[in-house]
Amino acid sequence: MENSLIGQRLKKRRTELNLSLRDLASTTQLTAAFLSQVERGISNPSLNSLRRISTSLNVPMLYFMAEGENRSPVVRSSERSHIELEESNVSYELLTPDLTGSFVSVLGSLKPGNENIVRSLNSETEEMIHVLSGVLCVGLGDEDYILSAGDSITFRGKDLTRMICGSNNTVKWISVITPPVF
Repeated sequence: MENSLIGQRLKKRRTELNLSLRDLASTTQLTAAFLSQVERGISNPSLNSLRRISTSLNVPMLYFMAEGENRSPVVRSSERSHIELEESNVSYELLTPDLTGSFVSVLGSLKPGNENIVRSLNSETEEMIHVLSGVLCVGLGDEDYILSAGDSITFRGKDLTRMICGSNNTVKWISVITPPVF
């Protein structure tokens, strides 16, 4: 996803809530200068920063991916909304047309040797992960599950603690989450 779209969505929501950059900075533990750079498309937030921002603005992280309500039930691969977080080597693509349904589906990928530390979502969720390629280690509570291509796992969202690429190539998976929060 372009940095400018994240920034535009951030500024739009912040303005809707009548928050100044300093107000948002104080609730996210980020600087007002950094948030200003994100809004202007100069800086790309890390996954943790984007999570803090989405929590403070009371929107799911996918809010920054969705470019508006899509009237078509078809999502073309070339037209998917996506977030690529370079420093964490994680990327997500929105597979559902928008966030208005009872679930959301995303295509995730994680580069070799990298881990996605997961934070609890604000809502109770039920989730499913289906691995398309590579090996994905999924941490649920104190247990780790190793999934290979074709394997899937279902769980309550609050139980997910980590996802680690366990292969020498990029791991790709599909997640389905209900309700549509991320």
